[in-house]
Amino acid sequence: MSADTWEPVSGETALRWRGLSAAVAGLAHLEAEPPLPCQDAALAVVAPRPLLVVADGAGSAAASERGARAVVVALRRLVVTLETQLAPLLDAPEPPDEGADRQLALLLVKHARGVLQDVAAEQHREVRDLRCTLLLALVGQARLLWLKVGDGAIVVEHAVPEAANETEAGNVLVPALSLLGEAGRGEFANQTTFVDEHLTPAQVQSGCCAMEAVTGLALMSDGAAEKLVAHDGSRVAGQLSHWLDELRDGRLRARELVRRFYSEAFCQGTTGDDRGIALAARNLPH
Repeated sequence: MSADTWEPVSGETALRWRGLSAAVAGLAHLEAEPPLPCQDAALAVVAPRPLLVVADGAGSAAASERGARAVVVALRRLVVTLETQLAPLLDAPEPPDEGADRQLALLLVKHARGVLQDVAAEQHREVRDLRCTLLLALVGQARLLWLKVGDGAIVVEHAVPEAANETEAGNVLVPALSLLGEAGRGEFANQTTFVDEHLTPAQVQSGCCAMEAVTGLALMSDGAAEKLVAHDGSRVAGQLSHWLDELRDGRLRARELVRRFYSEAFCQGTTGDDRGIALAARNLPH
């Protein structure tokens, strides 16, 4: 076996995408005494295939910022390692075996749980000190795999024909935003699910959808989603499409996201929670 076979090769899927991520401490954390660290971690990479990950550390956990960062870093490495196994599931025109996407999603979450257990043992902590929510999207040429543990939001953008009139579709493509997975925190307003030793497969939301006409993705912690997604998931702010369009053209920078997150308009009427976001955009289909 040559050394080259160990390294993934960026393909057409990666070349058509741009990614950007940011995670900043919320005002409530900055104003605490003493100030609290940002407990969100976010990642957006496009090679060997687009991967978005956002983890939001539990506010009540003593070192959840470490857990969130460890999970994000470990999942990136695992996805690179599994590239050969991912290609048939996400890139092949033929549909995968029934349940294969669910098995992969649960494998990724199981790995995240194991990482937290390892970090906890190394630091002589309990796993609950490191627990976090988890959002992940993995892009292929034919399919998109997503998973969700806890709150936050996964938004997908499609390019759809603009209606020329009430009965006829036009030739102009416009962005349409929709949520993947269920919205909301849980049965109670202050309740959510975390990656920890108590997590069960039934608490992991996941799915696999066709990539046809998908032009962008946005994964957000609940702090970032406060002003961008309605609590019940009924509305998604068009601001996300503006960001995706700027990213697609190479005009969006992380500092623009940070400025927006700290703006008066974004902070007013919010909890002041940390804000983590991962974006990926690809060229519009012709």
